[in-house]
Amino acid sequence: MQSVQQLKIGLLNDLHYDGGVQALNRLYESVAALSHGGIEFLVVLGDLIDSSSEGNAKRLLREVSALCDSFHGTVRYMPGNHDLDHLSKAQFYNALGCAGDVSTFRFQQEDLDFISIDGNFSPDGTEYDQGNFDWKESFVPDEQLVWLGKQLAAAKPPVVLFSHQRIDIPGEFSVQNHAAVRDVIRLSGKVRAVFQGHQHADDLRQIDGTAYYTLGAHIDDAGPAVVNMDSRGIRLARDFSPMETVSS
Repeated sequence: MQSVQQLKIGLLNDLHYDGGVQALNRLYESVAALSHGGIEFLVVLGDLIDSSSEGNAKRLLREVSALCDSFHGTVRYMPGNHDLDHLSKAQFYNALGCAGDVSTFRFQQEDLDFISIDGNFSPDGTEYDQGNFDWKESFVPDEQLVWLGKQLAAAKPPVVLFSHQRIDIPGEFSVQNHAAVRDVIRLSGKVRAVFQGHQHADDLRQIDGTAYYTLGAHIDDAGPAVVNMDSRGIRLARDFSPMETVSS
């Protein structure tokens, strides 16, 4: 790994926020923990809300955004399938106050590269939009695979990748072309870790030199996760608390 003192990236996934008081309090506590834990960047890995209508979805996203805005750092949001039950991706970002943001992005922090991919497409390439999808049939389009290859070619290792759906194994919680996505990752030789949600259960698999972490869901009482990156490598702390010392 290139020389870096220490970088901490916070992760929240599968909030499924419905406006309830308990969900509101847990999200507040999680964001507060990350804010006071020396975390530089927060990525929200999709399925922010469970909504009943377009208006309800927009209101819930505004409430999530208001809480996340208290984070003492930069926040990036990724849509999950539930976020698109009543909204388009553009409406999702507009409701969060992030008009113009897109679901595939690459950012650098301390000269390290982080990339988000988007599996919220049907196998025919149709983008998830206001419920026009079967969540068990997610897919990463060919155009996005080309984009990912170009981003990886331009990036310096180690690269960390984010995905809402799983890309490590087959199954209804994974994109259908998971093997094609992993081929792009493998050929680059640069991706050291992938963080994904959607299935609501912690899991870790090592494939072709890349660690694939599936994170348990916030709605199921999983706390925030923190990715620690330093000269020793990449480590994941689950149920993060700012009072804890992360072990190596």
